[in-house]
Amino acid sequence: MSASSAPSAPVSFSYTHITPRSSHGPRINLTWSKPAEPNGVIRNYTLSYSHSGKTPNEISGIDGLSYTVDVLGGIQFQFHVRAVTIKPGIKALLVVDIPEYSKFSFFGFFTFSVILVLSFLGYMYM
Repeated sequence: MSASSAPSAPVSFSYTHITPRSSHGPRINLTWSKPAEPNGVIRNYTLSYSHSGKTPNEISGIDGLSYTVDVLGGIQFQFHVRAVTIKPGIKALLVVDIPEYSKFSFFGFFTFSVILVLSFLGYMYM
């Protein structure tokens, strides 16, 4: 192929779940490798993702071979990544089912504690 052809799809497109913390919700770290046929100098990568038929989000100008995305639990996401030379390349596809994460809230803990204390007090006065 000539240098003016678009690059092939990036290879080894994969992900790692990042569990929620107090500072952030669930995330996905996406990684990929350079295309087998770059067909020119790769300038950057473009990532797009969507869920539930929503309009895709697109991030252009990614210089590296990884990117971390904030996601929602309990939803299936579709991710696409492509290399860009003077032309955008073929997209690699990755479909990920994000697990449902339970939330720990102070209110839930407080309610549980009050029920436990009231139960204990009721037991003491029986």
